[in-house]
Amino acid sequence: MFRKIATKSLCIVLATGVICSGFSGSYSQAAKKAKLKTKKLSLEVGKKKKITITSRNKKAVYRFTSSSTKKASVSKSGVITAKKAGKVSITVTEKLKKKTRKLGKVSVQIKAKEKNKVPVQTPAAPVVSAPSVVPSAAPASASPTIQPTIQPTIQPTSEPTVPPTPVSTMKPIGPYVEDASSDVPNDFSKIIKENEGTVEDITYDSTVIKEGETVKRKAKVVLPKDYSSDKKYPVVYMQHGIFGNETTMYGEKVQNVFWNAMANGDAEEMIAVFPNACANETGGSVGDNGFNTEHYAAYNNFLNDLKECLMPYINEHYSTLTGRENTAICGFSMGGRVTLHIGFTLQDTFRYVGAFCPAPGIFTHNDNGVNETGLFTPETFTLQEPYMNDTLVMIVKGTTDGTVKQFPKDYHDALTANGVPHIYFELPGGHDGSVYKPGLYNFLRRIFHREG
Repeated sequence: MFRKIATKSLCIVLATGVICSGFSGSYSQAAKKAKLKTKKLSLEVGKKKKITITSRNKKAVYRFTSSSTKKASVSKSGVITAKKAGKVSITVTEKLKKKTRKLGKVSVQIKAKEKNKVPVQTPAAPVVSAPSVVPSAAPASASPTIQPTIQPTIQPTSEPTVPPTPVSTMKPIGPYVEDASSDVPNDFSKIIKENEGTVEDITYDSTVIKEGETVKRKAKVVLPKDYSSDKKYPVVYMQHGIFGNETTMYGEKVQNVFWNAMANGDAEEMIAVFPNACANETGGSVGDNGFNTEHYAAYNNFLNDLKECLMPYINEHYSTLTGRENTAICGFSMGGRVTLHIGFTLQDTFRYVGAFCPAPGIFTHNDNGVNETGLFTPETFTLQEPYMNDTLVMIVKGTTDGTVKQFPKDYHDALTANGVPHIYFELPGGHDGSVYKPGLYNFLRRIFHREG
């Protein structure tokens, strides 16, 4: 079902199957110059249409850029998705070897939806049999010299913690999962002063680090421009990679991705929280090199710290919207592993789960000299029925990522086998911001959207 992608690839995984698009690595020379078949299109909001290029040069790469992603997005294969009524232009270019040629612009008139139409419902997930390959027995975990003070207390359960809350005011997740575009604006991560909000440092009490004691923990809170206590905002919690802390994402200017997405109209106004996801007494590395089970257990314990201590603090001290429909979690590398652990354990708490270059540990593994029993098995890594078609899950992998290697794809393959609708991107780049930042932007533009 999959084919090899030479440059940039994207798979949108639905309950009904897998749709892949990308650029092939082997082409033959076309005889004529490529050109646009039509330069004017008309679309209704919510509809899609593909841009047709005649006489394509099979050795060339074609790029499609929307003048307003708020009104219409366009996939790498040229499929336009109409989002908002108005006029938008799609610029089409051809890159052959080192030369780039502009084919022209497609003018798209987007019309509002006709009234009294019955909205299309997201299809229910079909019954999918368990994967045919049964995981081998877990290798014995290396015994750490010092045991973690407190082991994680909240474990994945076979049933949701509480009955699901109806999400009557939120838009269905389906269209955002089906959206095939991974485009980002050219300046999506730049420092743009007029887009900036504010960042506050907080200290909160954690009671899940050391038994019987309270430990002071820190986090950074990213507020949108013109934040007001007269309004209420949804919240996204973003976790750093291993050896990081609450300053890491801030130091890498990730807050600008949030602010720019909001200023561009691609994302709703929201509050972002950058915590320290290493939930031990020091909030930092354990052992000589940090690659050991005790250090990893501190990241597992962040599930308790987030739910029991940090989230209540944020909801008490900031003007937040609560409930799973207003709460998202995402993270990079070890923070991506933390995200999947928390998102798939607390399904009643998080409606949006974004893992960018997620680290090993979701399944049993032996990596960097560490043997770990997985937080899930491939069979249990799934969504419960109430959340199967009401959770946005995104996994992003860098095509040259030698740090987390095949692990993100392993998670994607397990979700596919379990019939879980999700988004899987493979973006050019390694284990860094060239991959996780555009992944984050695409995650932000798909979350917290309300009806009306």
